[in-house]
Amino acid sequence: MKFTPLWLGIFLVSLALRVVAITVPINSDEVLWMTRGSTFIKHLLEGDLTGTYLRHHPGVINMWLIGISMLFNCQLHKVFPGLDQPANLDACLDTVQFPIAFYVLPRLLQAAIASGCMVYLYVLTKRLLGRSVALCTLSLLLLEPFFLAYQRYLTTDALMADFSVLALLLFLLYLRGDVRRDRKLLILSGAFMGLATVTKVTALFLLPAITIWLVLSEFGVWRIPQKGWKRRFADLRWWGGSILVTIIAIWPAMWVSPSYVVSQIYKGVLNESARGLLFFLGQITDSPGVIFYPLVLAYRLSPVLQVGLLAVGAVLVIPRLQRTRDKADLIPLTPLGEPDLGELDQRLAGKNPVVTTSVQRFAEKFCKQEVIALALVPLSVLLILSASDSKIDRYINLFLPVLAILAAVGWLEIARWVRFGAGKINRGVTSAIALFLLQLIFLVPYCPYYLSYYNPLFGGSRVAKDIFMIGQGEGLDLAAKWLNQSPNAKQIVAASWSGRAFGAYFQGQTISIYKFVEPEQPWTKANRVVLYYNQFQRQLPDPKMLAYFGAQQPLHTVRLHDIDYAKIYPGAVPLAEDLKRIQFPLDLYFGEQVRLRGYDLKTSKSSLSQEILITFYWEFLTPLPPDLTINISLRDRVAPIATREGKPLDGYLSQAQTPSGSLLRDVHKLTLSPGTPPQRYRLEVGWFSDSNKQALPVRDAAGNSPGTQAVIGEVEVVN
Repeated sequence: MKFTPLWLGIFLVSLALRVVAITVPINSDEVLWMTRGSTFIKHLLEGDLTGTYLRHHPGVINMWLIGISMLFNCQLHKVFPGLDQPANLDACLDTVQFPIAFYVLPRLLQAAIASGCMVYLYVLTKRLLGRSVALCTLSLLLLEPFFLAYQRYLTTDALMADFSVLALLLFLLYLRGDVRRDRKLLILSGAFMGLATVTKVTALFLLPAITIWLVLSEFGVWRIPQKGWKRRFADLRWWGGSILVTIIAIWPAMWVSPSYVVSQIYKGVLNESARGLLFFLGQITDSPGVIFYPLVLAYRLSPVLQVGLLAVGAVLVIPRLQRTRDKADLIPLTPLGEPDLGELDQRLAGKNPVVTTSVQRFAEKFCKQEVIALALVPLSVLLILSASDSKIDRYINLFLPVLAILAAVGWLEIARWVRFGAGKINRGVTSAIALFLLQLIFLVPYCPYYLSYYNPLFGGSRVAKDIFMIGQGEGLDLAAKWLNQSPNAKQIVAASWSGRAFGAYFQGQTISIYKFVEPEQPWTKANRVVLYYNQFQRQLPDPKMLAYFGAQQPLHTVRLHDIDYAKIYPGAVPLAEDLKRIQFPLDLYFGEQVRLRGYDLKTSKSSLSQEILITFYWEFLTPLPPDLTINISLRDRVAPIATREGKPLDGYLSQAQTPSGSLLRDVHKLTLSPGTPPQRYRLEVGWFSDSNKQALPVRDAAGNSPGTQAVIGEVEVVN
């Protein structure tokens, strides 16, 4: 193989797509791999090789890239003392909250490796299927929104997909039977398969398709050189050996504890298959069902890719479409050493086409079976994925490059049907340029939040948000950016879903909101609360907490393509600026324990269909006893017409969180009963003890005591 300027162009385009806006967004899984990468390199430096097993996927390539990058990042404080980094290497590697700058270098390294894989993908596709297919494949794949999104993230999906497709193409070249090079191709295929597997074990889902290839070839269904099962198994030992050697060579844990690693992977895969708490078709479910991946392919793939897939499917299923073409105008699947498709296109475009009979026979022999071989890959993987209860859309990354190859073949067939590009300019080149521009049209509006893409032909995000679980961290950077504009941003404590992804951008202190309910809720200590769209979809961490915030008006909403990805709410701990903006300032005391600084009223006029939302600002003069309850009522001159009794923060506040002098922003709802006469009503509030039902006496700043219920305002009920 000789280096060509085209290779450099493919590398640079691929690299640019992966590094433009390299700091946004952060995927929620990336922060986990950043921690694992740091832990991996730390164990390696300490000589604890078994400790380099951290995850069943297992993400070894990612951990190498991140670990090496972290070593460099942790040394930056010596060059740039102003950076807020631990001076000690161990402390730096133990960092829990990584600043956004720490993500840049590992993303750059991954982008370079992935871009190199794209160049090799072009080379192998050209050798297997011709230059035109190779060019069109790159045009489709590089700009495919969902694929590009995960190619930019430090998760296992990117490199697994890149290594896997190279392994498949090399194996197909081996099956083609180049006697001089087949074993070398097989060993190289095994090496890439090993890299894919050590990146993510789901790469092994490709094995059924490869097994089918071998069976079809040896039983004569495909007309390729047959070696016999004995010779074929001898070759496969080389392939399996190269997979095993690659895994062992690159994973330190396998050097000392292979049985432990294998058993842990097995247990981890079983546990993940029962993930649960998923959202699909408007419901929370543990198993989305077999319709999940067909809908993922409909909404996650671009229309350009889908049209190409439909075209190649039509060619394979409907023989008449093949016969209607000129005999010389075949799907250009050229072998090693035979004329390239671009050359065939140029010959066929002339007045006197010159295509030898041997080339025609070879193309006719190989064109359909190799496309079928590739088509078996997504079909077999989808069957395996559909059998599992745990279904996530990103799992289709494993075969997305194969879909791009198939779609490229389909688009070239369309180009031949409509005689597009046949002339002075090679049909493959013109088709590739046209596909690149079409893909660009769909991609650009989503830059750099490519994961927010959903196929506009099926309603886009507007429809998809009621079907799929939405959001993997996109938009959290914009939420942090909005909070960072506050003059006292560094003093703000924000509680956030995917807290470490949000915290990479936020200048203040971040508290993570976790998946499950905790004894002491972290958001009760925050000045601001950032809630994410799929929290509401999955009702996490619990419906009561989401209902508490859902009734409130957010301070800011991050909206991307018709979806409110993140909402920022005032937290339970008010800032000084919040106290200055109290709608109805007051100075009332309840016993010697609680002071009311004022309240906000969402509206002073309420219809019977509305709930009255009241936000109190309490100051605790002593630690709050656990048996105190708030009584809120709306009443006329005779009797209350609406009453609510409840704990501060809907019961989420613990006594340990109310030391003397602490402030609390506390929201309550009053619901009016049907038939309430429209008029003005008094709004009252008081505190009483659950244990003895004694109310705390009320007094104002002047010492006047109106009783046990303080009249704090009026609400007008209207029809």
